[in-house]
Amino acid sequence: MNAASFFEDFSESPHAPKQSSGGQGDPLEGYETGYQAGWDDAVKVHLDGQTHLTSTLSQNLEQVEFTLIEAQTQLLATIKPVIEEITATLLPGLVNEGLRALVVTEIDTLLKSNLPKDISLIISPTDELPVAAFLNSSHALSEISLVTRDTLSEGQAYISCAAIKRKIDVGQALSEIQKTIESFLKQPELEKADAG
Repeated sequence: MNAASFFEDFSESPHAPKQSSGGQGDPLEGYETGYQAGWDDAVKVHLDGQTHLTSTLSQNLEQVEFTLIEAQTQLLATIKPVIEEITATLLPGLVNEGLRALVVTEIDTLLKSNLPKDISLIISPTDELPVAAFLNSSHALSEISLVTRDTLSEGQAYISCAAIKRKIDVGQALSEIQKTIESFLKQPELEKADAG
């Protein structure tokens, strides 16, 4: 027996009778139909897998976001009393130090182009003693004119020289710091309300 007897002969011989199209049909057409059906099934499975993966990922991201907000809320609830105590204790004490530092900065700038006697400093009566003590600590600074006004509150001052007039308001700066801290502490609650 030779090897050719094991394999089907697909060649057309001129003497072979033509098969009618009503019989088995073209074997390649069946192969193509099966291949296309398999391909369509694979594409459908792939799209179903992507849809499931997208849905799962979306749900997981929502859970992670909610968990993150919860963690922030718990963390800030824990440290909130400490931050409030620090701000209540430190911020009021910063008025005098803050005023002194800002006055020094402004006076230093003005002294580069003006004489001390040309500089005028207007402050609140509350700040008079510490500022006067600071100015009198230096001979050059003692020539600066110091005036008090009842209309100014603690931590407020005006420094003027010729046409230049600058306002210092430590109380407002500390109030802005306080508002920023309060906003920071309330942020997780706002995010939780927006997410819900």
